[in-house]
Amino acid sequence: MQPNNLFWQASLAELKQGYVCSAPPERFTCLCCGFQTETGRIYPCDAGLFDAQTTMRIHIREKHESPLQFLLQLDKRWTGLTELQTRLIGLFASGVSDQEIATTLNSGSLSTLRNHRFLLREKQKQAKVFLAIGELMQELAGQNNLPTTSNVDSAADAETQKILQTYFPQGTAGPLSAFPSREKRRLILLKQIATRFAPERIYSEKEVNVILGEVYSDHVLLRRLLIDYGFLSRRPDGSEYRLASLAADNIEEDITEKEDEIMDERKKELIREYKETPRPMGVFQIKNNVTGKLFLLKAMNIPGIITRHQMELRQGVHRNSELQTDWNRYGESAFSFDILATLKPEEYLPEQWPDAVTKLLKTWLEKLQPYGDAGYNKEK
Repeated sequence: MQPNNLFWQASLAELKQGYVCSAPPERFTCLCCGFQTETGRIYPCDAGLFDAQTTMRIHIREKHESPLQFLLQLDKRWTGLTELQTRLIGLFASGVSDQEIATTLNSGSLSTLRNHRFLLREKQKQAKVFLAIGELMQELAGQNNLPTTSNVDSAADAETQKILQTYFPQGTAGPLSAFPSREKRRLILLKQIATRFAPERIYSEKEVNVILGEVYSDHVLLRRLLIDYGFLSRRPDGSEYRLASLAADNIEEDITEKEDEIMDERKKELIREYKETPRPMGVFQIKNNVTGKLFLLKAMNIPGIITRHQMELRQGVHRNSELQTDWNRYGESAFSFDILATLKPEEYLPEQWPDAVTKLLKTWLEKLQPYGDAGYNKEK
């Protein structure tokens, strides 16, 4: 799920309650879906009549369950949580006992759940510190950059004007010549198009279509994007459209990151994720396809360990003399290296990985019994 601009501008308190209040006139906007209520109006819901704020709270409860559930549905690059941590937070918040959680997740020991609780508390502390660091960084950067702010703004304004002139060849009051695919350019054009709507006026869908039809042939695309990016708000039944308060004054002016720069950051993120991701760990087998004999092994880095065993066998120095003899006899082409099972690292603490891999090997040894004529493993 992708948060919108209004979401990012909300305070911590507003994120926790799930809606923001804009004034004047005072309106409540749901951060989850954009649904709005307005003070001074009474809304029928839950077989009763309620004011704007109470109606908003009822809406969040009925449509989104809770602000927490909405936040947990966000992409993990925004929450920083693994799938297991996301499930655990939902279960912890529901008041289910640790024993029930352990049964639900088939996680076994209650001590494992206590470890997860500890890690989540540590993550919360880190988030608090990082939030303070980020705010201080912005405050200090703002103080230090005051003399050059006008230069930066001038460059941004010049680029914005160039984009507007390119796509509005007859002026911003005329039609678009085309609609770009790059997000940066789209945002600049959408912000300009939003100025065609009066801040306090309520529009029908037909009126919106007429206004946007004068801008571009695909008015449906423009209408959808104006809503998706938070420039227009719409009632769930589509009966009313209005200029969102976000679009009037609060849209970030500095949408200056180029698409190729965004892609570079994404590449860096993927490389970083790869480096931080544990290698496949679990159990693999070396199989003699002529005799059917197996040699089962565990590994914290299966590809790396397989490579090491292949190298030892090719050099004739493998520690299992019986396997080495058959390798020399039948040749390399007679053997295959196959992964039998891997561990899901996110389901365990890092210090638990070695024991979990050992248990996994024990399970497969009991299952396949690769001893004597059936294999190269030695019974203990």
